[in-house]
Amino acid sequence: MDKDIVKEIFLLIFEVIRALGEMLWKKIKDVISLIWYRFFEMADVTSTEQTEEQEWGVTNEDKWPIAQEASPAKPETPQPGIERKEVVSAPAIPELPDNYGDTRIVLMVQDPDWLFAYWEIRKDTIDSVLNMLGALAHSAKIVLRVYDVTDIIFNGNNAHKYFDVEVASGARNWYIRVGEPDRSFCVDVGFLAPDGTFRILFRSNTVRTPRASVSELIDEKWMSIEELYEKIGVPAGIGISESVFERAHKDWQEVLKEGVSSPEASGGFAVSKK
Repeated sequence: MDKDIVKEIFLLIFEVIRALGEMLWKKIKDVISLIWYRFFEMADVTSTEQTEEQEWGVTNEDKWPIAQEASPAKPETPQPGIERKEVVSAPAIPELPDNYGDTRIVLMVQDPDWLFAYWEIRKDTIDSVLNMLGALAHSAKIVLRVYDVTDIIFNGNNAHKYFDVEVASGARNWYIRVGEPDRSFCVDVGFLAPDGTFRILFRSNTVRTPRASVSELIDEKWMSIEELYEKIGVPAGIGISESVFERAHKDWQEVLKEGVSSPEASGGFAVSKK
């Protein structure tokens, strides 16, 4: 037999054996990978989705889709060279404090008869006033002293009148009935002892209650019909006949008779002279 033919046969047998070895090695690798993922990675790699055979011409459009349970998301493994950005949650908004460590009282107007006051007193200020009262401190009451300071520069002793409003212990705001419209008031918060001694903690701002009726101020001068007509600025000569001018004058008189009246007349309106 020729040596070349023997060589070719030998090479062919070698290629067949090598191909069989590669196939066998691939199968062994698959088995090893399956065993590894099955017992060490706890991943079921053998499960495959089975699709139902659908008959020709059947679209199942009359059926509702079946909701599938969402499988838990697997954490992503970081890839080299890719920077992962973390989502930073916004900081929580803090709640408003009960107090601001200040000493003050603020007076506000609600309507012609009522005022509203709110205050905050520091503990050291309260302790200082109680020490001044001495033995009377245990029976002293917290009151709001309301002063009528209408049209005066108040110095603490020259109010037209005043009255006290006892407030509950621990209260920090109070509604005050004054019952006097169009008057100015300010308020002191302090301790009132049984013997009448009053020790002020802090004094409020001054406010004025609104009127409870229509203002009595009215215009003293009123524009006459002639002055109102002259203010229109219609000349009687340039391009306008006398009859048109007189008719316009009469029309304006009729309008003004119906619309312009004195402030004492019922209805209508008044035009003040500026």
